[in-house]
Amino acid sequence: MAQRLRFSLLLGFCAVLLALVLVAAFVLPAPWSWSIGLVYIGYDTWLLGYMVFTSYRALRKPAGLVLPAQRPTLSVVIAARNERRDLPLALDAILAQDDQPEELLVVDDGSTDGTAAMLAERYAGRVRVLAKPNSGKARSLNQALSSVTSDVFVTIDADTVIEPGSISAIRTAFAAEPELVAGCGILKPVVSRAPLGRAFELYQTFEYLRGFLWRVSWSRANVLVLVSGAFAAFRRERLAEIGGFDPRSLVEDYEVMFRLHRRSYEDRGEPLRARVVAGARATTDSPGKLRVFLRQRTRWFAGYVETMFRSADMVFDKQYGRLGSFHLPIKTVDMLLPVYGFFAVVALIAQIAAGLRPAGIVLYAIVFKLCYDLSCHFISVFLNARWLGRKVTPRFAVRAVFATITEPIGFQFIRQLGALLGWIAFLRGRIEWHPQRTSESRLS
Repeated sequence: MAQRLRFSLLLGFCAVLLALVLVAAFVLPAPWSWSIGLVYIGYDTWLLGYMVFTSYRALRKPAGLVLPAQRPTLSVVIAARNERRDLPLALDAILAQDDQPEELLVVDDGSTDGTAAMLAERYAGRVRVLAKPNSGKARSLNQALSSVTSDVFVTIDADTVIEPGSISAIRTAFAAEPELVAGCGILKPVVSRAPLGRAFELYQTFEYLRGFLWRVSWSRANVLVLVSGAFAAFRRERLAEIGGFDPRSLVEDYEVMFRLHRRSYEDRGEPLRARVVAGARATTDSPGKLRVFLRQRTRWFAGYVETMFRSADMVFDKQYGRLGSFHLPIKTVDMLLPVYGFFAVVALIAQIAAGLRPAGIVLYAIVFKLCYDLSCHFISVFLNARWLGRKVTPRFAVRAVFATITEPIGFQFIRQLGALLGWIAFLRGRIEWHPQRTSESRLS
């Protein structure tokens, strides 16, 4: 009860501060009228710098892998509904791996587009198929979980295409670290050729790049709470212990990690081992249209808020180690951070529209933040390249600079809008799922 109270007080403080700085935008003179922007810039500057520094520190001390004593068995599971056009790309990539999984299983979640016939025609004898009435991804994965006996349970989305060597990298990671419970591959977004598709792909490329780099920092501190369900791996027994995925959650890959962390501390008295597996890489379809992108981010953020409320008792609880004492309080503040950013932009636009000239300190803060972000994002590009053994080409560097400079103008505002809509969806109790992409990104 005390932990939930602390969570409520922290979230309430952030909400009250948000209300106060919004009122300030209309009643105080410059520069205090833009207090919401200054608060947002201050916190976001600290957070970005902290993530860059801790990621750099984590990469300076790479986790050493030893030769595995035993080869863990591995099952790959794809939950699919109406994926007849895209599913072969995912399956062919898995079947082309040098290190084949012991079992490749597709759970056909009540498809009506001929998926079952396609699987029978093209993959009979190579892919096991479980057919079931439509009941959602979580239930599909749980049915697969109860039907396999492998050591490692790998989930791959039907729109995700893994690169060569990825299965071997997953198996090696779990073999070399017997305490490893969860891991994830590194995803690169591929966007359809919609009118805004290339722009969405550019910004999401660097968003994903930074996101997976941050996960290196979190994993080294044993506080990683997200392994992307599009390409994730779990120690099967540990996943079965907690009952698998929660069908009530629309962010089942996020929610399950909280229960795994909780069980590890409460039953074993130790932090959960979760890692990003650098050698496991894949491309995944991402939205290239504004409406579809907002739907995706609305669902993601609403699910994030819902999960945080479910796990409120873990916030500030030292029983859960650094996860409870430091990481989850930050995640609590982050529930409102994009809302601050959204209204900071709205307040600035409103003041300019009213004929008010932004005060010098406001302009200095904006210029400072732009330069600071550019430096941090550019450092992140090179850290990511060193981590993954890639070269930063001049063209990629130019794209990184362009994306960083232009991101606040549009993409960042759209992400923040998605977060605001996520809060609205959560408060209304109406979190809806919609398909996030079409097939042309792979087929064109």
